[in-house]
Amino acid sequence: MSDILARFVKNPFGFIRRVIFKKFIGPRKYGKGDDYDAARYWEDRLSKYGDSLKGVGDEGKSDRENIEEYARDEKIFCDVCNGLNIGFEKASVLDIGCGTGFYADILQRQGVKTYTGLDITDHYFEKHRERFPDFEFIKKDITSEKHEGSYDLIIMIEVLEHIVNDEKLDYAMENVKRCLKENGVFLISSVWEEGGKHMFYVRKWALDEIKQRFEDYHFSDPIPFRGSNMVAIRKSQ
Repeated sequence: MSDILARFVKNPFGFIRRVIFKKFIGPRKYGKGDDYDAARYWEDRLSKYGDSLKGVGDEGKSDRENIEEYARDEKIFCDVCNGLNIGFEKASVLDIGCGTGFYADILQRQGVKTYTGLDITDHYFEKHRERFPDFEFIKKDITSEKHEGSYDLIIMIEVLEHIVNDEKLDYAMENVKRCLKENGVFLISSVWEEGGKHMFYVRKWALDEIKQRFEDYHFSDPIPFRGSNMVAIRKSQ
């Protein structure tokens, strides 16, 4: 049984409701030409789901299924970082799209002391500042606002696909290149074999499209992650 059919069989009403929203209501409510009002969309979505991982994860899956998927994500993320010899205790980290604080929590447990989380909405920031008092959280749209800093590790996990036009991706990647230290690592997902617009708030970016924006950088082999791929991009000396 295909994934789409399985979702329909599991919850036909919920499946049809999500399709109608994503195909018809969402584009009218949030769409702006070839773009969308990302700040408004994500504030509304996070307000709807609260602390549930459905807000940043898969709306079509249960809380339990999302928790299990995120547990798999954590293992892959830590394995990749260990394979890259990331020294967490000394690393300065930038987390683009910090969301619910999922990766902030992992990084804190791994010993990270210097952490900056950016997000287009500050919906969770009050809780984050209580939970991670030594970490910094900044409301910022990485696709249109300049960020300054110098980081050993920059992560952008499950954010790329929500940048839906070339100009905004260009701006975001220039921010990353400006902030990545020599020999620093940029971890990014979701990267696809073939690109293209998927929904009003989702675009699949192909590996070649990312490589075009990082000439003279070293790319890892694609790492399977959430149905597409993660890649590690290193700024070589």
